[in-house]
Amino acid sequence: MAAGRVDLWAVYDHDAKVCGAVQVHRPDSPNAAHRAEIAKLLVRRDVRRKGLARMLLRTAEASAWGDGVRLLILDTQTGSAADHFYRAAGWTPFGTVPGYAADPDGALLPTTFFFKSLPDEAI
Repeated sequence: MAAGRVDLWAVYDHDAKVCGAVQVHRPDSPNAAHRAEIAKLLVRRDVRRKGLARMLLRTAEASAWGDGVRLLILDTQTGSAADHFYRAAGWTPFGTVPGYAADPDGALLPTTFFFKSLPDEAI
C-alpha cells in the first residue's frame, strides 16, 4: 500500500468490527498501467446477502476507473458462491485452472479467472 500499488476499502459495523473489505492491486510494469486485479473481496458470513459485496466491488471498480484502469481481472474458486456473484455482476470468465488454489485443509481446487473491461465514460 505504501508504494501506491494497492488500494483497500473496508466496511465496519456499529461496533467498529470489519464487515467486509476489498483490495485493488496494480502491477508496477509500464506496459500494465491500464489494468489491475481485484483481490480479497471478503464479507463476514453474518452480514452477507445485504449488498456489501456488490457495494465494495463497485467502489473498487469506480476507483480503478478513476485511476485510468480499463481492464480488471480476478480469480475465485470455480462453482463457489463468489463465482456466481461475479457472473451476476457482469464479469466474464475466461479460463479455469484445475488445482490452482488450496482450501484451508490443503485440498487443491479449480479456480476460474474473470475479466471486466471498464468503459471510457465515467462509471
